[in-house]
Amino acid sequence: MKASRVFSPYASIILIGMRGSGKSTLAVILSTATGRRLVEADQYFQSVTGYSRHMFKKKHDIEEYRRHETRLMSDMLLEHREGCVIVCGPGSMGKGVQKLLKDYALTNPVIHIVRDALSIQRHLEGWSIEKVNHFLTLSGPLYRACSNLEFFNVSELKPENDSMTVGKSGVSQNSELSQRPSTATPFLALKRVQRDFLRFTAFVTGDTAALRRINASLPLSSLRIESRSYTYAVTVPLSTLLDKNLDIEDIASTADAVELRIDALDLPPAEIISESALDDKIARVVATLRRNILVPIIYHVVWEPSTQTGLETSSAYHLKDLYLSLVMLGLRLAPEFLTIDLSHNDSTLIQFVTLKGPTKIIGHFEFKFNNWENEECMGVYKRAMQLGCDMVRLSRPAATMEDNFAVQRFHHRISTLSEPHPAIIAFNSDSLGRLSCWSNPILTPVSHPSLQCHKKKHNPILTVRDAQSALFASFTLDPLKFYVFGANVMNSLSPAMHTAAYNAFGMPHQYTRYQSSSLRALANLVEDPNFGGSSINLPFKIEVITLLQSLSPHAQAIGAVNTVLPIRNVSEDGTVPGNLGTHLERNRAGPVKALHGDNTDWIGIFQCIRRGLSPANAVSPSSTGLVIGAGGMARAAIYSMIHLGVRNIFIQNRTLENAEKIAQHYNKQFVGGKETDIGRQEAKVHVIPSLNNSWPEDYKYPTMVVSCIPAHNTEGESATPFELPRSWLSSSTGGVVVELAHKPLKTPLVKQICTLSHLGWVAMDWLDVLPEQGFAQFELFTGRQAPRKLMREAVLNNAYPDEVANVRAKN
Repeated sequence: MKASRVFSPYASIILIGMRGSGKSTLAVILSTATGRRLVEADQYFQSVTGYSRHMFKKKHDIEEYRRHETRLMSDMLLEHREGCVIVCGPGSMGKGVQKLLKDYALTNPVIHIVRDALSIQRHLEGWSIEKVNHFLTLSGPLYRACSNLEFFNVSELKPENDSMTVGKSGVSQNSELSQRPSTATPFLALKRVQRDFLRFTAFVTGDTAALRRINASLPLSSLRIESRSYTYAVTVPLSTLLDKNLDIEDIASTADAVELRIDALDLPPAEIISESALDDKIARVVATLRRNILVPIIYHVVWEPSTQTGLETSSAYHLKDLYLSLVMLGLRLAPEFLTIDLSHNDSTLIQFVTLKGPTKIIGHFEFKFNNWENEECMGVYKRAMQLGCDMVRLSRPAATMEDNFAVQRFHHRISTLSEPHPAIIAFNSDSLGRLSCWSNPILTPVSHPSLQCHKKKHNPILTVRDAQSALFASFTLDPLKFYVFGANVMNSLSPAMHTAAYNAFGMPHQYTRYQSSSLRALANLVEDPNFGGSSINLPFKIEVITLLQSLSPHAQAIGAVNTVLPIRNVSEDGTVPGNLGTHLERNRAGPVKALHGDNTDWIGIFQCIRRGLSPANAVSPSSTGLVIGAGGMARAAIYSMIHLGVRNIFIQNRTLENAEKIAQHYNKQFVGGKETDIGRQEAKVHVIPSLNNSWPEDYKYPTMVVSCIPAHNTEGESATPFELPRSWLSSSTGGVVVELAHKPLKTPLVKQICTLSHLGWVAMDWLDVLPEQGFAQFELFTGRQAPRKLMREAVLNNAYPDEVANVRAKN
């Protein structure tokens, strides 16, 4: 029987791997985050026998030890089949145990944890690098044979610059997906590993609730990629990743997916001969991509039978076996998408589809001569559909310009098939086929300027900017006008941030400031058929709700709106479309029939808390949060903590009545564990009357604090300096403080927290929050992935230049 890789959500997870691979640390991270019981095989052995493995071997012969090892492992696995994370070290990997693990992998995730030799050698003091490599060579095939999944535990190198790179030098840390340099701290060393592993385990186990929490700050994540219009997959050859230092974050910044292209014929012969070493390198590259990007990975192994004709028969067979083994490796690494070449026989392809688990399969075929009207094209598509492919990708070289119109007719033929049927990716290759590429609606293969110096025969020609520019130039999409609207927005940094993103995409949109003391002015802006949406600033975040016909669940729960979107398609009975319907209208002009409101303020706060919260402070039922203030941002701060899973949230405000009003607003939403957009919660908001009060003795000290009070008054003069009572900052593991005051950048509170950094406290300021909410807002406005690094740099370069320069100089 073959494992299907579809597991029960309660199935226990086993981690195996060489000493020093980090499996025990990963097990603690997973256990803490998910509530799974942690079981160590070595401890179980000792608790039953009364001896450690080493002492048992000294008292008994090896055969007796192996019998006990197998019997106790069988008992342990049977006893802990659900709700656990189990760690098996190399001392518990006898032949009997190997068979038990193989059988266990038929129903449960058994994850092989891999790590690079240098990191293992640093952990195992006294071992030479040669000894580590020897053990890796011996143990790799054994562990792979006993497991059904693989996770490469990427180690961080000391940053040399602000870019995230992968290549011969390994992986270096940048400030985009972690923290700005000013907020870096040793307490966050495992933060990125934690994020990677929890995202991996949630995906492979099908834990949709956990995935929703992980992706809560990414508006586009709620939409299937095949349901969105004009998405792109940037193609990155494995050989280029192995040879060059590339800024992966920059390459993926405007794409909707990253396609890892593995071409055996493009690799040095030594790589092909040592398949185990090649597997390790591919696993590391996939893990490095996950570390750098927020978009899905497409795992594509190139298979071109026509190139095999000149090879000796033995070499051709070897390459075919290599192709099949590399596809199986891809399934073990669990990318979001994986291609299978439809030139293989049905039995082979069915095996891949059966083993896909949560990975979506793209049936791939490259025609050499046939035109799109030939029935063979439709035949290949229907065969892929019958095999169970989730998508089908077909291409052929363009011989004439007419071929570009023929592929559009083929798209139309597919659209007329009865539902359900797989999404189609169809285009012409080579320069003559560029028209069909930019008009293809789903996961068009694209290149990136930094990769175009590595041009190869089948690499894509278009970039995302090329494709988007063509869509606007052809009037397929329309230039729109966006605004930041409020009573005091002339110094807003949003225009610089959004304009930089538009330029990166080749979008001719405009984003401008519109200052007004009356909400009526917004109604005038909406009358423009090119109105694309507006950011809403004070004092209109609550008042604007009166102009809206629909609200997102986030805006409803918070009771405030900072993002207004136009709705151009309304049904005859006045019903406005849901999330998908409004998304399909992005980048298209026309009369505005209704307005939709959303809130991304909570996302900015949510992301900063999550980024600054160390693994030691992972949210648990006893975690507490504190919010200072009682305005609209305080509402967003509480909502962000609820989304993080915090059950006890405290609010303190100078005017007690306002704090009680917000507490009542949220506590009403969760009466009796009521189901909400956040899920079934037990959250409770408590009020602390005064800063002079002692921290409530029945609750832990807070590990997350958000200050929502301004550092200056309405006349622009400095307000009373604010610091937290020192006794409230008594968490033994520190925590994160998010300061929402706009000026100055380093408030008294930020300075206070910086003096406590040695105790594990991290300070995040407005320059951390603003880009995060802006990323989400950009995605809502345009339906495109936000180029995060670029937008963050635009904020830093335009905000408080003197203060930013000083902060950078000190770090």
